[in-house]
Amino acid sequence: MNEGDEIKQLLKENIETSKESLKILKGIRRSNRISAFFRIIYWLIIIGAAFGAYYFLQPYLNQLLDLIKQVQGIQKSLPNIPLH
Repeated sequence: MNEGDEIKQLLKENIETSKESLKILKGIRRSNRISAFFRIIYWLIIIGAAFGAYYFLQPYLNQLLDLIKQVQGIQKSLPNIPLH
């Protein structure tokens, strides 16, 4: 083999390696995009579930707060009774 043939062979190997590397990099990039998309969906579901739970539990929480206020009002209206 002469020097020109060796250079051509090395260039072909270099081009093949570059193509394989590009294919791998495109796969990694695609995987990152899909991962980011599902991460956004995940957080939207978490935040939506939190707001949904609050909306569902809000009447019960309001009732509980009203009950606490009533108990505090009754406690203030009672005379101080010594426990000993």
